[in-house]
Amino acid sequence: MAIFEYLPEQIQNVVKENLQPDEQIRMCFLAGISLFSSRDYVIITSRRVLVIDERTIGCLGRSYVNIKENVPIDQITSIEISRTFMNRLLGQSNMGLQVERYKYLIKSGNSREIKTAARLIGDLAQLTVRE
Repeated sequence: MAIFEYLPEQIQNVVKENLQPDEQIRMCFLAGISLFSSRDYVIITSRRVLVIDERTIGCLGRSYVNIKENVPIDQITSIEISRTFMNRLLGQSNMGLQVERYKYLIKSGNSREIKTAARLIGDLAQLTVRE
């Protein structure tokens, strides 16, 4: 797992801008770690799952932060964990977050962190239903 304070400063700033006053960061981890994709920063708060990446603007060498997914936990209807052959070799898993008509996919995260995140999201979803 990653510690929020050690994430890149641009990522931290974007997360802080998107947090509500009563929202807390519950877990952070890296995903999308493969030869063919960029690294994704997954931040789970008490209300949502944020997937953020850093991108570079062409030959300018300037980077910017892109919010790939912003999924409210109370809208998640199911969580699916899957593994491809390559994921198994690398000790990784994929996590699908199903909302009403769409499925968000978090690819190539550490298997243990993905399982922990799925449990945390499930627990947070139950808490929001009770409230």
